[in-house]
Amino acid sequence: MALSNGGSTYQFSDGNLDAAKSLGGTTLLSATGAGLYFLDTAVTANVTTTTVSAGSIGVTTNATGVGAMFISDGAKWQFAVVA
Repeated sequence: MALSNGGSTYQFSDGNLDAAKSLGGTTLLSATGAGLYFLDTAVTANVTTTTVSAGSIGVTTNATGVGAMFISDGAKWQFAVVA
């Protein structure tokens, strides 16, 4: 698994699947600009604004709604829906 580490383009897993790995931050970004965000604030769908790229995924770690998944439309967080 490749993780952006700020010091170089990518940091690769050491292959030890039993050991926990740290992102070193709250975001994992792709080359497309979309990312996976761990949000430490409560999110209300279609109300909470964001500037992250459309298609980004947000998972809240806040006690209110912990573990809820949201998708950015480029302006607001929306509930993740399985079509």
